[in-house]
Amino acid sequence: MKILRTVGLASVIALGACTTDPGYNATAGGVGGAAMGCAIGAVMTAPLFGVGCVPGAIMGGAVGGATGLATTPPPPPTPYYYSP
Repeated sequence: MKILRTVGLASVIALGACTTDPGYNATAGGVGGAAMGCAIGAVMTAPLFGVGCVPGAIMGGAVGGATGLATTPPPPPTPYYYSP
């Protein structure tokens, strides 16, 4: 249960830190997802010396990068000034 709380907290923090730069969001999400995936994979396969770290990092990085890119807010609209 502690792992799920940690994952949930990390997800909320990552989503709250989104900027309007899609490259930054994809990179930050990928790195965070890879770290979380590696940690979860290593914990789940601890009796096997943590061999799940690599596949967990690959899947976590892919999901985190896609989520970071998908949660990029649109840029603010450019101001339009009317001059008669």
